[in-house]
Amino acid sequence: MPKRAFILPIFAVLMLGFIAYRQFIVPATLDTALGPYLKGEMAKLSLPKQEQKLSDHIIIREDGSSIALSELRGKAMLINLWAPWCAPCRAEMPELANLQKLLGDDDFEVVAINVNRGGIGEARATLKEWDIEGLGLYADPTMKIAIDLANGALPTSLIVGKDGLVKAMYLGPLKWDGPEAIGLFVALKNGEI
Repeated sequence: MPKRAFILPIFAVLMLGFIAYRQFIVPATLDTALGPYLKGEMAKLSLPKQEQKLSDHIIIREDGSSIALSELRGKAMLINLWAPWCAPCRAEMPELANLQKLLGDDDFEVVAINVNRGGIGEARATLKEWDIEGLGLYADPTMKIAIDLANGALPTSLIVGKDGLVKAMYLGPLKWDGPEAIGLFVALKNGEI
């Protein structure tokens, strides 16, 4: 089958995902707890219209065990949905790894979830090929989390507080290790947001 036959359906899914995403998300405003941190790249974040708890989607960890996403609450997180075929995902992966290296500990984690059928093995091989180190390996080979939380659009990122509530979202790549992002995630990690 020609490559062109794949491009149109993929483009259509991405556009539908973007449209659906925009219907349920409002742009971030300064009158929220996040307000003082919405500078530079972080000003592009969108806020949920209603308070959202972390979902119960099942993901696979590096050791092959399963865990509900909601069981990760108790620490601040940047949850990132990505796939090996996604060029914008590849572009932001070094920044995600750097954010994890700078702030990652028991109170904060970058949870980068491979949402492709290859699972953990594919995530490991892809991050090695991309020369990315320092991120935990997570996967959802069913891709259900990407469909339900991001309408299939990648990369999608969720900013989650220690309380397990989604504070903000973003569709697309961002400079996740820039000074504005570091300030936001330090405040999130310290429970200020």
